[in-house]
Amino acid sequence: MSTLLSFTRRSLGPVLIAFIGGYLFTWGFVALTVTATVALGWGFHTAEHTAFLLAFPVFLLVFFWLFLSRKTLLTHAIAYGGGVAMTGISIWLQSVLLTQGG
Repeated sequence: MSTLLSFTRRSLGPVLIAFIGGYLFTWGFVALTVTATVALGWGFHTAEHTAFLLAFPVFLLVFFWLFLSRKTLLTHAIAYGGGVAMTGISIWLQSVLLTQGG
């Protein structure tokens, strides 16, 4: 049983960490892309569809980058920190847009 648990932890750990990091980075990318393109004058649905079309290749690139990287601490800090930063910037930009529009 100990061998199975060790094998599962070694095998699934990097996959789950890369999946969560890729998801977080993609979430921030989509939020920032939609907010920035709406701020530039695009329609909301056009911005949303464009961001969602770009989200799949962005997720795949970040997932494989995190999974295959040898410098795990640096790549995970960039992916996780970048996702949080992009989400925070998009929230700030949304509040700026709402106060200017209202």
